[in-house]
Amino acid sequence: MVSLNLIQYREEVKRALLARKNELDQEWDPFVASWLAYAFLCEGSASFLLAQEMFERLQAWAQEESAWQFRRNISPLLFLVWLQSKFGYAPDKAFFEKVLNMFLELNPDNRFSPLRYPEQVFLMAFGISSLKRRRKAKNHFVNVVGSQTKGGLTRQILFAAALKEVGGKHALQLSQPLDATDVLAMLWWAEKYNEVTDKNHCWLQFESIEPTLLLYKTDEFDTRRVLSEWELALLYEALIRETSRPDPAMLFDYYPLHDRVKQIAERDFKAGNYFSAVFETCKALEDYLRKISGYTRIGVNLAEDVLGKPDMSPRTFSEPRVKLNPLDTKSTDFVSQLDEQKGFSSLTIGIFQAFRNPKGHQPKDKTWVEIDAYEAIDQLVVISLVMKRLQDATGVAP
Repeated sequence: MVSLNLIQYREEVKRALLARKNELDQEWDPFVASWLAYAFLCEGSASFLLAQEMFERLQAWAQEESAWQFRRNISPLLFLVWLQSKFGYAPDKAFFEKVLNMFLELNPDNRFSPLRYPEQVFLMAFGISSLKRRRKAKNHFVNVVGSQTKGGLTRQILFAAALKEVGGKHALQLSQPLDATDVLAMLWWAEKYNEVTDKNHCWLQFESIEPTLLLYKTDEFDTRRVLSEWELALLYEALIRETSRPDPAMLFDYYPLHDRVKQIAERDFKAGNYFSAVFETCKALEDYLRKISGYTRIGVNLAEDVLGKPDMSPRTFSEPRVKLNPLDTKSTDFVSQLDEQKGFSSLTIGIFQAFRNPKGHQPKDKTWVEIDAYEAIDQLVVISLVMKRLQDATGVAP
């Protein structure tokens, strides 16, 4: 289980990105600004103004003649084409043509060509993808990038990602990471493109190397490696994606489910058998109700026997087998106590009616009874809550 607090760490990475943004005031670098814009856009509206600031600064830079004098500037210039479309700017045909010609003149055989550097090629891919009706440019990009994909794992991943962004295809064969950058790149690939089945393993790998990394530049001697801006951006996107829609296996491990629920459901849940994970846990709840009550009925009738009928009132009240609170008829808040008891009775009945019965009476391939990982987690949490309250009330473990 990953012990790193991903939400806190995400905020720390964002602070590091903001520190890099402030450094641009002392030393402008369009490549850095492009990666920062990419990172801020990953967060959506929350960082829209930060991304817009980077866009406007890149726009102003592109008006300078010096921006066009160096081939290494092609990646931020092409990325700016994409940013213009993202921020709703009308296409500038003259700008497009100038960027396109600069790109087509690049020689991939030149050892210093931007086309040989994956962190630049990935930025270029966004610009190429937004050049409408420029099939020649897209085909040229796919052919050149496709021929450059051999090499280390990080290189392969970023080139494969670039091809994906322009609609190209590349069969990426993931190998074992050899260094921290490889670990980070594989984690990002897993989160962005969802092509690695065990994201939890990727996060465990990252957690193991995280102490060797520095998010901030420092003047002090430190043996840890400082992440570059593009590495920070990849890490930030991975964190944004994971914390906004976490990996189900990690959620299962993190959430403090009742021990019995976790024991019963874990194998099926982690194998992707969400239907069975919930069904078996419902059976465990039913078994537990019989154990603490001595009653033998099943399902809805058993829940009513143990917890009372959901429609009981102070007038028709009779003490249930298991009380979840004092249920003191002389108390001034007896009505509230009764409401809670009836609520949990209804909740338990609902578990049998909504969770167990469809799974017990219908085959798995009936589309209306299928559930995904997140719905399975939701249902397991409800069952867990009921089992915790029953155990607190009776002192008897399932």
